[in-house]
Amino acid sequence: MSINYDLLIYLMTAITSVMIVFVLLMSIYYLAFWSVSAKPTPKAPHSDVYTNFAVLIAARNESKVISHLLTSLKNQTYPREHFEVYVIVEKESDPTIEITKEFGFKYFVRDRLVEGRKTKGFALQECIDYFGRENLNYDAYMIFDADNILDNNYIEVMNDLRQTGVKVGLGYRNFTNANANWLTLGSSIMFAYMNQVTSKGRSYIFHKATLMGTGYYVDSDIIKDAGGWIFTGMTEDIQLTSYCYFHDIYMRYYPEVCFYDEQSRDFKTVHMQHLRWLAGYFQRRSFLKKAGVQYDYHPKSYLSFMNFEFNCGLIPFVIFNVVMTLSGIINIIFASIGVVYRIPAYQFGTLFGFAAFQLLLVYMSFVIPAIITILRDEDRLKLTKKNKFIGVLTYMFFFYDFAFAFIDGVLHPNKKKKWSKVKHTGEVSHEDIKK
Repeated sequence: MSINYDLLIYLMTAITSVMIVFVLLMSIYYLAFWSVSAKPTPKAPHSDVYTNFAVLIAARNESKVISHLLTSLKNQTYPREHFEVYVIVEKESDPTIEITKEFGFKYFVRDRLVEGRKTKGFALQECIDYFGRENLNYDAYMIFDADNILDNNYIEVMNDLRQTGVKVGLGYRNFTNANANWLTLGSSIMFAYMNQVTSKGRSYIFHKATLMGTGYYVDSDIIKDAGGWIFTGMTEDIQLTSYCYFHDIYMRYYPEVCFYDEQSRDFKTVHMQHLRWLAGYFQRRSFLKKAGVQYDYHPKSYLSFMNFEFNCGLIPFVIFNVVMTLSGIINIIFASIGVVYRIPAYQFGTLFGFAAFQLLLVYMSFVIPAIITILRDEDRLKLTKKNKFIGVLTYMFFFYDFAFAFIDGVLHPNKKKKWSKVKHTGEVSHEDIKK
């Protein structure tokens, strides 16, 4: 077997050098976000003008956990006559309905539940269509999942934000079980980074935010302009975020108030979520450009730059990790082959040295953001000292499941079309959050 190891070493030197330059240039982009996002959040003044909110909760068979959310809604400081709660279920026999009635809130039973329409987006669409048929008018819709718990002043603060002109607003996503295991740690670090770096940075620079499942409100006029709730893919939050970018709608991330979310703690569920999020991310979104109207909050040239950043924000990070990981693996393979064929020691040592250096750079590209995120958000994450250490060490392995989920989706395309229920325990209550 004839392998030109000197040529291989030359190629790996070139690849490593290019990637180092690339990561330094990439770091300027991420450092800009880190720097901007470290600024204090401008406070929205309290307003005595009230928004009429419809609070929508997609809750299929969520009787084990929904009482915590409904308790937090019952305890809101916002005037009760200015918000109505609708719990969306799939059948009249769902025990969630009786719990909803006990709290004095309303429920909506879906009647268009057919294959291909089982996502949360379709549940929201049906309920909003019902409002239209019944002439029920609300100023804005606020979206939550059944496992969420709210700060007692959540709706009040979101109203203050809306009265400043923000059309789509999002609070801080906190976590009820971040300390449970390495998976909940990884999930919490990832979402905290998206909160306090990505969304906060985009709010400052572009007047935009990244919606992450729940915890946000959207003006009803936005939905009317779009022709109804058209965000029915696997990830309706990404679709709505894209729509706001395409049409230059004023968004803002506002971390002065929290909603709490339970993170999945078993690998099978986490992997399924990653697969579903990737499927939703890669779903066609061009149709969103044709719906609705342009709000033109920024000049068109700035809008183009915003959309480029939103669509390409993670690509440099992905390219760096893929190229460096594959190069490191290739170096290990050829160095191992070289042992069998007794290549010179300098060639063997150089290839293994390259592999170690490349994989170390990959690992540090996760360690550094994890450390920054934990330090910046330690007052809210409330991780134990032990779990801070574990979270930093294991964050890369949590995140790399997205790569395995991508491969899984390619090999098993039917998995990308399947919507599966995520089980919640509801171990942390509204009272626990208050304490």
